[in-house]
This record gives sequence, structure tokens and C-alpha cells, in this order.
Amino acid sequence: MNKYVFLFLIFVSGFSHAQNYPASGVLKTIEIEVTGNPTWQKIIPLGSDGLLLFVKKDVTKALLIKFDTDLKKLWETEVLLDVERKPTAYSFDSQKVTFLFSENQGMYYQLYSFDLQSGKVENNGFELREYFQDQNYLNFQNRILIAGINEKGGAFYDFDFKTNEGQFISAELNGKAQLQQIKLNQKTNLVETLWAIKEPGYTNEKKKKGEFIKNAYVVFAKYDTLGKLISKTAIQSNAGNFPLTGQLTFIDSLTYAVTGIYQSNTGIKGVYYSKIERDKTILTKFYDYRKFLVGSENLKDEQLKKLLNTYSFLPTQTVFTENQILVGGSFYQPSYQIVSVDNPDFVGYDINSYNSTQRTRTKQVLSGYIYSNGFTASFDLSGNLLKQQSIDIVQTSSNLDEVLAINKQNAAAICVKGNLIVTKPKSFSESKIYKLSTENDDPKNNQYIAKYRSVRNWYENYFIADGSRIKFEVIKEMSSSKEKPSRRKKQQRQIPETNVKKIIYLSKVLNSSF
Repeated sequence: MNKYVFLFLIFVSGFSHAQNYPASGVLKTIEIEVTGNPTWQKIIPLGSDGLLLFVKKDVTKALLIKFDTDLKKLWETEVLLDVERKPTAYSFDSQKVTFLFSENQGMYYQLYSFDLQSGKVENNGFELREYFQDQNYLNFQNRILIAGINEKGGAFYDFDFKTNEGQFISAELNGKAQLQQIKLNQKTNLVETLWAIKEPGYTNEKKKKGEFIKNAYVVFAKYDTLGKLISKTAIQSNAGNFPLTGQLTFIDSLTYAVTGIYQSNTGIKGVYYSKIERDKTILTKFYDYRKFLVGSENLKDEQLKKLLNTYSFLPTQTVFTENQILVGGSFYQPSYQIVSVDNPDFVGYDINSYNSTQRTRTKQVLSGYIYSNGFTASFDLSGNLLKQQSIDIVQTSSNLDEVLAINKQNAAAICVKGNLIVTKPKSFSESKIYKLSTENDDPKNNQYIAKYRSVRNWYENYFIADGSRIKFEVIKEMSSSKEKPSRRKKQQRQIPETNVKKIIYLSKVLNSSF
């Protein structure tokens, strides 16, 4: 028997074996085959309402599939989509999910709206010729409110699809604004936003030269549904610690928690916790990253210093449960490689010149991302650190995605070498390992074995892990020429037509209690 077929059979039998144990472990794994030239994919957990998978099939088409909580397909819809980039943002409610796409640096926008019950799709588009960097949006009945920045700072662009008219509204924020979060509060009908603000300074104020960041803070601002400011609350720097990002957590009608990343004026980085009551910031506490990385086995002093100086932090989605705020994330670093490409300036060799251009040249390209270490932590509502755990990740991925997830039991899950590893801080039991695939480092197995890299908390104690593999199939061998090839033609290889199949795997995993 072919050894790859044998490995594949082991892989499939492993899934069947897992499905025999519904009480815990890998409950179900399904495969979705996408043919064409697939590029990006996006998993959207809908909680107890199921799951969405959005896949770009080829240059002009995309596919949206909805599953229930048993990973049974409810419907699928294929749409014409000639935009190669991922959606700028998406939003959903109980009736529909929408995706916003922009092309030509935001000059033309397309809004796709899918009915969550039937999969029926509507598409609306509009042009925006003025300078605007869109960052997220809210979709209303026949309207869209996009948040971003223009030349004046933070702003909204409100567009009415009935009248085909739009207008800019100032968000009334000073400095360089980066939207962190936007949500419509269904009870108050107010738009709740979180912004990261950086105020620039100049060594030569008159000529606006020598720019530097003189202040950084986070703003929680409320607007009406047309973008008019109602209130704003700043989370300011304290003792030289400057908040840089934020996630907003709703506690009750008067109370919110904000967690994010900060950096001090001495270079120390970490996590802050802030509490807002009645639109006033009542406390902010700062915690150095080192406090969360205590206990990591592969981090010595030098490695820790390198990690904090050269890696960036990717936070997970904050979880609120039992009067605790659960946070976490992973440290990552982009990886580059040198490749050889044709030189567009090459016109031939000149034996009389010492300055002849080369036929090829090299350039540095992004090859993926290296993940090294992560952590989870829990805070009480007063911002006191209750528990923490350091997690060794050490893996690479072609995409920047969530490699660490937290559920409401404060259990953390990561995908490592075909396994889903679930741990819990200060638990007396060992980590639980759930087999997802028989992944190894042999490149010959790439088209047979799925690689799992990302995991999310789906609902309750359930995680959803996704992996994929790429399979190239020859459609048509190029016909060989009857002419006797010349010496130059002998060096040229004819490439057969191939078809690309991307097989996407979704695995539902239940983490039993520790």
C-alpha cells in the first residue's frame, strides 16, 4: 500500500475514533473541498446559532457556508466577488451577516448582506472619491456608517443606499485615531466606540518636521446612529504608562471594562486594566508582560529580553464570566526569506561594460509568522490580577491569526503539531491533548495531512479548530512538440495545467472540566 494512502487512512480513522466519545474530545471533524485558486478563508463563530465559513474560491468568486452546532451544513451561497483582499470588516445580528469590501484604496466599496436563515444575498456598492481610511462599520436599514480617519482625524462616513448620498461627520477626536471597536447598543440605540489616539509632536513645530509621539491614550466615545458625539471618556497615561490599544467589555448598563496593551516611557510593555462607570474612568492598573510570563520553561533571561524587544503581541478576544475578565494572547514575529526574481531592467549583457545589469535580482518577501509563547490571565472587576499562566507555543504559520483561545472556564487552547492542547492556570491536572491530525514536517505529506494553526472559542466549552491542506491536480499535460528541440529549448520545461484544491477541516472540540 502507498505509504501516503496509509497515513491518510490512519488520519481518517483517528477522526472516526474521536467521534465515538461524545462526552469529551474531538466530537466531529468535517471536510470542505474548494476547487479553483482558493486564497483566504474566514471562520465566524455565531455561538449557539452555528458557524460561518467564508472562502475566496478564485479571482471572481467567493463561497459562504453556514453550519449548525453539529457542523451540519445548512446552506451555501456562491457570489461574484472580484476583490482579492479579505473584507475590511464584518458584522452580524440575529437576521443577517454583512461584509464590507473596498478596492483601489477605498475608492469603491461593496457591501454584501446574507440572510442567516436562507443564505439569500444582496449586494450594494458606492464610490468615495475623497480621502478616507475605513476601519470598521455598522450596517443599518438601507444605510451604512463607516468609522475611520480622513485628513482631519477620526471621522464617520454615512451613506444612504436609497438616495445614493453620503456625508462625513467628525468623530471629534484629536490626533491620529485608530478605531479599536464599534458596536450598537440595542438598549440605548447608541453607537459605542473605542479609539486609540496618538498625539504627534514636532522638534520643529513651525515647519512640522521631526515628528514624534508626545502622548497616547484610549477614548471610549458614544455617538447617535448618525455619528453625532454624545459623550467621550479618556483612559489617560499614568506614571509614564501610555495605553496603546483596547478591548471593551460590557459589565452592566453603567459599567465597562477596558483592557489593552500599554508602553511606558522607559520601554516597558504590558497589559492594562481600566474600569469605566457612568462615563468616567475610575481606575487604571498596569501590569508588566513579565508578570504573565512567569513559569515559562523555554524563556531564560536573554530569550525573555529578546521576546519583549522584537516580538509583537496579538491579543485574544476578552471573555467576561462570573465577575471576572479573562484576557490572553500570543507573541509573534514576521518571518522573511530572500527570493530570486527577474530583473525588469535587464536588457542583455554588454561585454564592454563593467556595469551590465544582472538577469535576476533578489528581494525580501514575507514568508509567514513565528509564534513564541503566550499567556492567559484573569482579573476581578477592580483590576486585581487573580491567576495567570504562561504558554509555550513555538510554531510558524503563513497567516497572522488567533493561535490561542480562551473559554469561560479560563482554559486556554492552542494548536501544535496536529494536536489541540488545552490547559488551565494552577490546575492540578495535566494539560489535555486532543488529536486533530497526524501532522509532521515531511513536505511530501502536505497534500495528504491537514495543518491546524488556529482555534477559537465557539460557545460554552466548545472550541472550533480549523486546518487545511492544498492538493495540486494535473488537468492536462502539455502536448510535446514534434520538432527537434534546440539546445535552448531543451533547458525549458513545459508546465502542465493544474487545478488547485483546498481542503478545509473544521473540528469541534469539547473541553471537559478539569
